[in-house]
Amino acid sequence: MNKKLVAAISIISAQLIYAGGDISPVEPVVDTPAVIGETSYNVALKAGTLGLGLDISHMYTENFGLRLNINGLQYNDNRDVSGINYDTDLKLFTAGLLADYYPLENNFRVSAGVYYNDNHADGTYTPDGTFSFGNNTYTASDIGQVDAGVYYDNEIAPYIGIGWGDRTNSKGWHFTVDAGAMYQGSTQVYANATVKNPLLEEQIKQDIEVERLQIEDDIKDYTWYPVFMIGFIYNF
Repeated sequence: MNKKLVAAISIISAQLIYAGGDISPVEPVVDTPAVIGETSYNVALKAGTLGLGLDISHMYTENFGLRLNINGLQYNDNRDVSGINYDTDLKLFTAGLLADYYPLENNFRVSAGVYYNDNHADGTYTPDGTFSFGNNTYTASDIGQVDAGVYYDNEIAPYIGIGWGDRTNSKGWHFTVDAGAMYQGSTQVYANATVKNPLLEEQIKQDIEVERLQIEDDIKDYTWYPVFMIGFIYNF
């Protein structure tokens, strides 16, 4: 190699070194996506068969998250039907902890968990005229009112379902829906009558019991409570 060329290369190299020059290759800049689970907290407002609902959830991995769910509703219905005044209160309250698994690359999820179940209905029925209980007919002078209600065996009710959520960490509002079933167990019915005619007290109690057992038998197969909730998520 020409001695002059070697000397020129040596001088240039020395100048770069003493001048603090950097001739190392430049690494390409790559945008690193945010890790799911670090910021994917969200709150959802929903409505459906459990009443009005609030979800607070968090994704722990790309496919798995936990959700705290609270729902409730109170509704009163007062009407007269065939000489009887029906004053009925429906009270819904559930609080659950659900695990969400996202098996696909979208927002479809499979959910399972447990609810504290305090759904029930109570009613007061006041006759005005002639009416029947069991196998007998009575008047308002025989019975003042009948108090009745429906409750469920399972205060702790397992749940399984599917839905559409939001497992990303993109901020803002998103759509959500859940469809499933909550195992509430057997239905319990109670009924008590205020008897005005003491001569008919035992007969009325027997007829009220006949009616209670009939209602309990009619709804005994409704051990699973259908759950359908729809709403919006806000992702923080």
